Amino acid sequence: MIPIFDRVRFHATTLLASLLIPSQVMAAVPARDAWLNPPPEARLRAYWWWLNGNVDPASITRDLEQMKLKGFGGAVIFDADGSSQGGHQQVPAGPLFGSPAWCRLFNHTVREAARLDLELSLNIQSGWNLGGPTVTAEDAVKQITWSEVILEGGKMISAQLETPPLTGDFYRDTVTVALPVLAQTQPPLLDWRMRALHDPIKLPGNTSWADSSSAPPTGTLLTLDPESPGEATAQASDVIDLTSSMGRDGKLDWNAPPGKWKILRFGMTLGKHNQVSTSSGAWKGYALDPLDESAFTHYWDAVVEPILASAGPQAGKSLKYLHTDSWEIEVFNWTPSLLVEFKKRRGYDMIPWMPALTGSVIASRDASQRFLADFRKTLGDLAIDHHYRPFLARAEKHGLGIHPEAGGPHYTPIDAQRALGFSTIPTSEFWAEAATHRVTDRARFFVKQPASAAHTYGKPLVAAEGFTSVGPQWQETLWDNLKPSFDMACTEGLNRLIWHAFVCSPESTGIPGQQYFAGTHLNPKVTWWERSAPFFLYLNRCQWMLQQGLFRADAIAYYGDHVPNFAQSRSSDPAKLGSGYDYDVATEETLLTRVSVKDGRLVLPDGMSYHLLTLPDYPSISMPALRKIKALVAAGATVVGPRPQRPASLEGFPQTDAELKEITDALWSGKTGRGRVISGKTAREVLAADGVAPDFAWTGPVAPEAIRYIHRGSESLS
Repeated sequence: MIPIFDRVRFHATTLLASLLIPSQVMAAVPARDAWLNPPPEARLRAYWWWLNGNVDPASITRDLEQMKLKGFGGAVIFDADGSSQGGHQQVPAGPLFGSPAWCRLFNHTVREAARLDLELSLNIQSGWNLGGPTVTAEDAVKQITWSEVILEGGKMISAQLETPPLTGDFYRDTVTVALPVLAQTQPPLLDWRMRALHDPIKLPGNTSWADSSSAPPTGTLLTLDPESPGEATAQASDVIDLTSSMGRDGKLDWNAPPGKWKILRFGMTLGKHNQVSTSSGAWKGYALDPLDESAFTHYWDAVVEPILASAGPQAGKSLKYLHTDSWEIEVFNWTPSLLVEFKKRRGYDMIPWMPALTGSVIASRDASQRFLADFRKTLGDLAIDHHYRPFLARAEKHGLGIHPEAGGPHYTPIDAQRALGFSTIPTSEFWAEAATHRVTDRARFFVKQPASAAHTYGKPLVAAEGFTSVGPQWQETLWDNLKPSFDMACTEGLNRLIWHAFVCSPESTGIPGQQYFAGTHLNPKVTWWERSAPFFLYLNRCQWMLQQGLFRADAIAYYGDHVPNFAQSRSSDPAKLGSGYDYDVATEETLLTRVSVKDGRLVLPDGMSYHLLTLPDYPSISMPALRKIKALVAAGATVVGPRPQRPASLEGFPQTDAELKEITDALWSGKTGRGRVISGKTAREVLAADGVAPDFAWTGPVAPEAIRYIHRGSESLS
């Protein structure tokens, strides 16, 4: 018998279509009551804006009671301002976030939520870009900076080195190196691939990045232009560490060998985007360094612990999750522990390679490219281990989970899906349709990535801030904007909407109440609130259906180990499946630690299963990933993709080059054991040849690729 739920397809273009199960079928479904009255975990949440802190106990109670009445399951308390953007009048200031008066309001809120059986989350600051008035410059987000000078050697040099360019008035020296200046002209290596460390948005010759700062494709970071004869500035062994010869005043005293030497004075300064954003009142200050665990610890102890203490026994009960919002500090690329952490994680000293950060070729273009990949990957590792790992650990001590918008979607040097997979609930965002901003689906929907993170890391929920908009809000309607946008997000994998924004409005603010400048405006004072329950019930029923069973996909698409790295919307189709099939994206971590083979299928510990694994069309690959692919193929897996040409990392060079050739010679020549490695064909062609028909097919006046759907299966609904 085919499970009933297996027959259900969710179509974004056909209203409820087959989601509204006919009554004669529904009678056979044990979960009829859940369908008629979706349980709390299936109900939408609200981004509950405490605008400039201007809330009071009466408005808090009214909002929570109305949420409960209309079918909400809870809310994310989000203190922030933004009321004056666009020239609007700023709302009056309420208690400052985290102050004793604010904490009394918070205590009232968690007690009221407990009375109403609602679930709360807390954004752990006012606004976003985690930080605030307690964050010192030492704990703030940082970037690398440097100055350079050419000096003649063969003598004792005593020179005052120029202070590198600063952001703000913060600067600390890190490393000073010298490298020989060769006679030949050296063309620069690190064109835009190096500048991705510093200015990622305006990259020449790469319109896919210039289109939007959100979740850009970054595979071109791995490509190499042809080598030019004599372009190497120096061998790594030629680079001299002069750090111990530098005084605290920036004076260099060095007995230099003969020849001309380029002296690079490296330091760290504040990141260019170093402030919290859209915060209330006096909650201003630095955004903290996401690569420094001590910075997070200082913030947690100063700000978060006192707030959680004010929740009393409701921490871990009505208060269930902690939240931070999207990354909008753009590029960060240094932290005090980076030199030590790099050597520990990558296995070699980065100091001789640091001139590559300024555009110099060290050893070769290929070797310098590998160093840059190692450098960026270390940043991504630290964002997990020094930010999200302590965030989760400290939350769990209070019985709480976390659902930060950890995957961007704004550009920042992280492995975005890995960061999402570390969350209790992978969470991102999608936008309402508008004629004035984010006019393409690619620029509006960032749900496939948290959905893939949830499916591949064993997380049942996929959440998103939804219906975000910067106006004009009056153009938004349920039937031709909000419902289609929600439906689209569902077909990307959403199963928990967080409505952005539900603004708490005291009685004194009149009708329709105070409003944040962005989002789709909602609160009990808006004109359609009394008629809103049927639409919310529709959302909740969709979410209940999409929380059942497991996602059904045909392929798992490995997306590489490079940083920055983002998965795009479903239509990007990295597995080359075409219409009628679906996929999940997998990180290197997922591939190494969670994927195995059973009866020829790739399986995960939580029950997910795929017919084949696809590889990206990148010239390089991580050696741990390649070794795991070899093992999977030997166990019977099917792998589709091009043959990698070189290792991604400098670690283990040159032995890893020989190992890569040995493995790829075998796999791409058919010496695979029980499995297969196929190149020169798309995954769609392989599936067709294997007799795996499209999961969904359509004939009619609308092109098949225009029909969006999602498929989940559950034996419990049979």
